[in-house]
Amino acid sequence: MIRSLSVLCLIACFASACSGDSPEGAGPDESQTDAGGDGGTGPTDGGALAACEPFGRFGAPGNTLTLPGPSANGEMYIPDVQARFPSTNWSTLDRLYIPAGRYTLINLGNLPNRPASRPLVITNTGGQVVIRPNPGSTQGYIWSMGGGSNWVLTGRYDADSGTGHADFPGHRCGAYATSRERYGILSDDIFLNGGHMGLGIGGAHSFELEYLEITRAGFAGLRITRSPNGDGTVSPINDIKLHDLYIHDTASEAIYFGSTQGAPTPLGSNLKVYNNRLVRTGTESLQIQNLGDGTEVHHNVFAYGAIDWRAAFSMYQDNNSQAQVRGGTIRFHHNVFLGGAGALLNFFAQAEAGDLPLNVEFTDNYFADTLSLGIWFGGTSGAGAKFNWERNAFRGLDFGYQSVYPTATDPGVVLSKAGTITSPITLKENRWEGGRRLISGLTGGGGTVGSVTATGNVNGAVTALTFVNTGLPAGTATRQLERWTAKATLAPNSPDMTYAAGALVMHDGQLYRAKAQNTNKPPPANTAQWEHLPLPVDDLRTAPGTEWAQRGVGLLDVAP
Repeated sequence: MIRSLSVLCLIACFASACSGDSPEGAGPDESQTDAGGDGGTGPTDGGALAACEPFGRFGAPGNTLTLPGPSANGEMYIPDVQARFPSTNWSTLDRLYIPAGRYTLINLGNLPNRPASRPLVITNTGGQVVIRPNPGSTQGYIWSMGGGSNWVLTGRYDADSGTGHADFPGHRCGAYATSRERYGILSDDIFLNGGHMGLGIGGAHSFELEYLEITRAGFAGLRITRSPNGDGTVSPINDIKLHDLYIHDTASEAIYFGSTQGAPTPLGSNLKVYNNRLVRTGTESLQIQNLGDGTEVHHNVFAYGAIDWRAAFSMYQDNNSQAQVRGGTIRFHHNVFLGGAGALLNFFAQAEAGDLPLNVEFTDNYFADTLSLGIWFGGTSGAGAKFNWERNAFRGLDFGYQSVYPTATDPGVVLSKAGTITSPITLKENRWEGGRRLISGLTGGGGTVGSVTATGNVNGAVTALTFVNTGLPAGTATRQLERWTAKATLAPNSPDMTYAAGALVMHDGQLYRAKAQNTNKPPPANTAQWEHLPLPVDDLRTAPGTEWAQRGVGLLDVAP
């Protein structure tokens, strides 16, 4: 949900340093053998994954620089990397290596501006890079990067490209079920601080993130934004790719992109979000706003969102995902939105001065399992805007929101929109199950009401999408899994939470099942009441041979 200014100001402090002086470590290892390669980005942005991703995605490295490893207190504090290494040719450097090791903090700033034809690739070397603070630390953040353009941050193992490490391949070759803690770069905040991001990026555009694991962030797993300039304008956050990320078990969002403060906001044109697993988030799995022309969100799994809906940091922070669009052609397709409390998608249109007319498409997405609404559509759409919802599926809209918000009532519809949205909306060939109407004013799958035109929509059974292997106990319903809390702090009078036998909860990133009904019994300290279960494996590829695999929805493995 949209945040208050005071909360956003608190969160924005992630980039403030907790170390006054640059920690000293081993000197840099710099190699200058210019290969003259173009450092191209390789394969297209498709959702289909090869059986084994081919090597050579970035080309062979020529010029390289290895940064100092962790200092005596575990820090890498280089807020101006170009000033720190003035003899480096930052226009031709092919690889910037982060040495393997455990870091309590990384600050890597003033990255260079590079041409798109020769991006700077930043990666781990010698093993795995782990960013994990010490328990009890009072540091203000754990991982901050910023500045520059056309750089790539990757933990991908690619022998030909000189990136990553063979022992930490992540989900390479479809090894999703064994990928936990096996990515080349791992951020683990240990839920240290409620304002911490697993990775915060500011003052940059035209960059790419891939093959990273982020877990147990005290707030969002990944935060990307830009602060206002001195003249009151805001520079764009355009041409960003976020793919093949595994972000899980966060206190709030997995990805928080853009700003929910008032205009002007940083326009995010040509954002590409694909092939990601965003799993078990306290609030929304995905929260992206200020979206502009060329944005495409596809073949992602946003699963088990808002599991902390009873005790999140504020009311109504409990949708599976949230998106806000500004202008241009924007597409959401072949995604899985699984699990929410308020809505499966909280969607807003909010054009600003000079934005292109909106042309937004939601096609071939799977929405399932929430306690209130399917889609909320709010904001103001602007002149010339149009919205198309086609071939999407909705199931599991079973009202249960009143257990925290007792005055709430069943919305009775799949999609609800604000009266301020008057632009043409097309609902075509969508399918939903249950007794709700598709939208207020229509009794079936076709017809016209206001600016909404519906054709070929069907109210009937929707086949449940299944994954290769969640690792949860067999038969676990999506909304059965919640984050453990002593009290339902968002309900009137903050009542104690009582868990029935068989209840499944996450606590400190661990999975537990209640052996017996209990109240105020934190799982780790109460083994008589709680059974510690193996961690979910999160192989969230769509099960092969199913209807949804044939339709190309979700993460897909095309291996024979």
